Amino acid sequence: MSQAVDHPDDANTGTNEIGARIGPLLLLSALLGVGGALVASLFIFVEDVLQRAIWTDLPQRLGISTQQAWWYAALVLLAGAGVVLLARRLPGATGASPIGGFHFDTGPGTIASVALAALGTLVFGYVLGPEAPLIACGTALGGWVMRGRDAKAVQLGMLLGGVAAIGAIFGNPLITAFMILEFAAMGAMPAAALMPVLVALGAGYIVQVGLGPWSGLGTHSLAVTGLPAFTGLTGFELIGAVITGVIASIVALIARELGERVDVRAKTRPTATILVAWAVTAIVAIAAVAITGLGFEAVLFSGQEAIPTMLGVTSASAVLVIVIAKMLAYAVALGGGFRGGPIFPAVFLGVCVGVMVALVVPSFTVPGMVVAGIAATVAAMTRLAFTATLLAVLLASTAGAAITPLAIIGAIVGFLARTALDRADAKRTEAAAASAN
Repeated sequence: MSQAVDHPDDANTGTNEIGARIGPLLLLSALLGVGGALVASLFIFVEDVLQRAIWTDLPQRLGISTQQAWWYAALVLLAGAGVVLLARRLPGATGASPIGGFHFDTGPGTIASVALAALGTLVFGYVLGPEAPLIACGTALGGWVMRGRDAKAVQLGMLLGGVAAIGAIFGNPLITAFMILEFAAMGAMPAAALMPVLVALGAGYIVQVGLGPWSGLGTHSLAVTGLPAFTGLTGFELIGAVITGVIASIVALIARELGERVDVRAKTRPTATILVAWAVTAIVAIAAVAITGLGFEAVLFSGQEAIPTMLGVTSASAVLVIVIAKMLAYAVALGGGFRGGPIFPAVFLGVCVGVMVALVVPSFTVPGMVVAGIAATVAAMTRLAFTATLLAVLLASTAGAAITPLAIIGAIVGFLARTALDRADAKRTEAAAASAN
């Protein structure tokens, strides 16, 4: 089953096909929830080990400073491109592009190519997040467990495994629950699947936090640490949230539009496109480091580890350079044949835009603008306004609950901007079709 945020289908998971009683269905949901969380944790562990070995241990052994040796960064990125090209030769050819949203259709026969391409992307520093590969690992497990059943039963199993897997990365299953509710509201899945999904999420979260004497595998959360407390909501802050939301939405949608254009090229010339994406990523990262003096992690990777650094930057021009570099690297990763998720880099861009606006207009608070920026970029990239709001508020929870209206404003602005762009694209497509006829 392919459940893409941007192109949801109305495939019926047919929960009644799995069993006539609710008990066996919920038990299956719990088992797949545990399994999905376990495979997600395994993928995250492998990613972390490889990333540390390549970016920390190896340069230390060679006596190389990764913040000064531009050629080292370029070579590491090239190695990642090579891994992705190798993955394309495996069955499944790395699966669907992240530009099309989230998909729950990666089966056991294609997971090797998807997982290898994702490791080549995430470990070697390309600008995508881990959420989509985690879904793929969970869906592959669900497909394997349900093998031999009818197609609808297999679809539900893949959905449950994928949902539990992505729930492992956000540190709070409610974010994934909100996402699934919005999928259902969009028609991407039937309401009958919601209760099994909730059970899978709960069971998967137990794997993270533990049970009784067992402390669990630990939570993996995307958090904005280092935010000062939000002093209070004012009318001026509301204006700032609108301004931040507009700028953040423009940044996210430029990245998306560029990514779609690159994706068109990737479908006909995949090898050349991957190599061009490598060159663009290396060039913008090296240039941004030279201009700002910040580390490569401000441009490369999904962005989570660099958020505290960006919160401490005091130069608006330096933040602007990082925003432009990250946006370009994000765009070529989205459409260039690499594999990962869109949410983590969108969050980073939202944080950077919020910091930049607060630096330009000191009367705007950093936590207020950051939360508006996060909500706007995530909503613009995914069209999930409610999920974007909740995600932004939880990530910036240390600032206090009073920032919630600013997150809502940012999400609405991002959603409206994305809707307007989609309508414009649809009109251009219709006009082109009419002229061709």
